[in-house]
Amino acid sequence: MNSLRTTIITPITALLAAFCLAAAAASFGLVTYETNKFLDAQLQEIAIKTGSKKLRLNPTEGTSTNFETEYEDQLVVQVWDQSGATVYRGGPLVDIPWTPQPGLADAVANGQMWRVYRWSTARYNAQVAQAWSARREIASFAATGAALPLLLTIPLAWLLIRWSIDRTLRGFHRLSSDIGKRSLDAHEPLRPVGVPVEITPLITAIDELVARYRYALEIQRRFVADAVHELRTPLAALQIQADNLLASDLSEQSRELANELGDGVRRSSRLVRQLLEMARTEGRPAISNQTIDLVALVTSVLANFVTLASANGIHLERDVVDPISGSGDLVSIREILSILLDNAIRYSSRDSVVTVKLSLTENQPRIDVMDSGPGIPEDVMPFIYDRFFRAAPQEIEGSGLGLAIAKTAADRNNIGLFHQRRTDAQGTVATIVFNQRSA
Repeated sequence: MNSLRTTIITPITALLAAFCLAAAAASFGLVTYETNKFLDAQLQEIAIKTGSKKLRLNPTEGTSTNFETEYEDQLVVQVWDQSGATVYRGGPLVDIPWTPQPGLADAVANGQMWRVYRWSTARYNAQVAQAWSARREIASFAATGAALPLLLTIPLAWLLIRWSIDRTLRGFHRLSSDIGKRSLDAHEPLRPVGVPVEITPLITAIDELVARYRYALEIQRRFVADAVHELRTPLAALQIQADNLLASDLSEQSRELANELGDGVRRSSRLVRQLLEMARTEGRPAISNQTIDLVALVTSVLANFVTLASANGIHLERDVVDPISGSGDLVSIREILSILLDNAIRYSSRDSVVTVKLSLTENQPRIDVMDSGPGIPEDVMPFIYDRFFRAAPQEIEGSGLGLAIAKTAADRNNIGLFHQRRTDAQGTVATIVFNQRSA
């Protein structure tokens, strides 16, 4: 996945770099051409004027200027009479070779290339030379001057582009945050603020997709709820018939079959109730958010399971470390705790203890339901919240929907729910963690 900044900055940087090189090359070529024309004309003018004068200078000494100049910027002026004797020498003491033909020519002296102009009159032969390096230096400075502003533009362009992208992305971040916070029951359209108008079709498409998904999900919920509701009546009738059958005079074998039939009907009825609960609650936000006395809630839920625990030979204990309260939907939290306690009782061995511990950890209310069952293997721990997944032995009754319903309810109330093996004894610890403490 490519970064938006990289996608935009890379081609612009390459384009500016190409412009910079092109400007430098064009400036170097144009300045070189114009400089050569100008300096060649200067050499010609100096040579003509020098060869046309009557010179009486010491031919063995060069002349010096009244201001400092670089060596390569000085001109070498040489004048000979018709006999070949030097009558004038100016500039650096460099012996420039005599060019065979009058006019402009190139010569090599002291390992350098020189531009030479020769002029001849009836009395004198004059020759003026200039180093090619001086001309190239002029052109190089001109090319650098043309490229430097563009080089400075590149980091400025980076800053401007990054600022523009960040400003645009802030609008996307706000939009994505709004989308993430929306529930499935939200019907109002998205309201994009601070995003480009080109993104409006995308936002409209997202609204339409969410509406189609919500419609399909509602149809699915309604179908499951209707199907489960229709199953309740025949199952209730079957349960009545099974009870009536057990009340009649049956043989031992027939009574055993009738008991199995009754157990199957009860399991089916329990599964139907769980499916109905899941269809009603899955994907919906919490009904209410209220302050809950967790001590009273734990006590009430434990009281509801005394009969089941006694029938299975289980002793229930309550361990309240801190009398605290939590925040959430009371019905949902009661359902979560009931599911965890029901599993703990069913999976624990006879004559064991199931403990519900209420404590406060880092200002977060916490409820631990500790059983003494066989425990959950580590390799299947990530799958225990999946629908119809069962890690328990087959002889233990269950449908594999309890923890899925509990996890869904916990997520709806922004409550943490996780399981782990006990470290002090055999068994499993199911933990409910509230995200914040309530007064």
